[in-house]
Amino acid sequence: MSYPLLHLMERAASLAVRHRTHPNPAVGAVIVAPDGSVIGEGAHTGPGNPHAEVEALAGATEPVAGTTMIVTLEPCSHHDRTPPCTDAIIEAGIARVIIGGRDPDSRVAGHGVALLEESGITVIDGIEGFDHESVDPAYFHHRRTGRPLITLKTASTLDGQVAAVDGTSRWITGEDARTDGHRLRSSNDAIMVGAGTLIADDPRLTVRTPDADHQPMPVVVTGGRPLPTDARLWARPHLIIATEPMGGHDVLVVDGTDGRPHASAAMTALADRGYLSVLVEGGPTLAAALLAAGLIDRIVAYVAPAVAGGTGMPMFAGAFSTLEAMTPLAIESVTMVGTDLKVTAKPRY
Repeated sequence: MSYPLLHLMERAASLAVRHRTHPNPAVGAVIVAPDGSVIGEGAHTGPGNPHAEVEALAGATEPVAGTTMIVTLEPCSHHDRTPPCTDAIIEAGIARVIIGGRDPDSRVAGHGVALLEESGITVIDGIEGFDHESVDPAYFHHRRTGRPLITLKTASTLDGQVAAVDGTSRWITGEDARTDGHRLRSSNDAIMVGAGTLIADDPRLTVRTPDADHQPMPVVVTGGRPLPTDARLWARPHLIIATEPMGGHDVLVVDGTDGRPHASAAMTALADRGYLSVLVEGGPTLAAALLAAGLIDRIVAYVAPAVAGGTGMPMFAGAFSTLEAMTPLAIESVTMVGTDLKVTAKPRY
């Protein structure tokens, strides 16, 4: 059966997004015979494993010489943990390669396309209606900035309070919103809180849904205040970001001022460890530092149908001193999740 090219590229993308591949990109590939039938498909399943193109070639049900390969990202052309995909494609006799778009990694960045074309393979770059970056936004963000894609998640009352004066915050939002938040956790490589949240809430920072297939790495940013010795988080692998080593913990030591890690240094250190998507869940001090540094890429705000009626704990620490201090947002979506409102937005620094 013959399929439109956009359908085939979307099929390749659907294969890609099933797997967690960071720091490598999520990539899917489909091989199509001259009659338009699909004879092979594959995806990159994780670092060190064969890439999507090689998986598709290995699983082909018919000879692939003279066929077309459709792949969501430009094939790699460098030796790393696995050989170059361009070599495998050329050796297999593929006649045409259609890519979703170019790879921004400096080791590829058009070189893969050039090698294929020099070998006589026709390369088509891009398909109308397909956004290749949407397959793995965090990968593209990291390759361009050197830091992870950072999402700030908040749960607040309608008047912007995330906790009461006594520190209580469970539960401001309803069960549906909390379940949605757990799915958001699952979609990220790491989940981050500040030391204040660790001390006040003793969070587990786990994904607690029946279909959970991934637990993000918990990360605690500390400015040097003593951390509890009996935190539930210590029972599982975790990272601490600090300006000096701490015994008994895996610590990313970064530059800082007065014992407080610099926000940009903290995020770069996480990316260097392979965590390309980070969900920040608390607290106001950490959120304010990231916002001030222009490091928050997306905000997911769950707003409860309730008002605090006073000042407890706001989303961001610090004073709102002048109107010019506001950070404008580009609203991407507004939806209802159970009885709560979910707003997704991007800061416009």
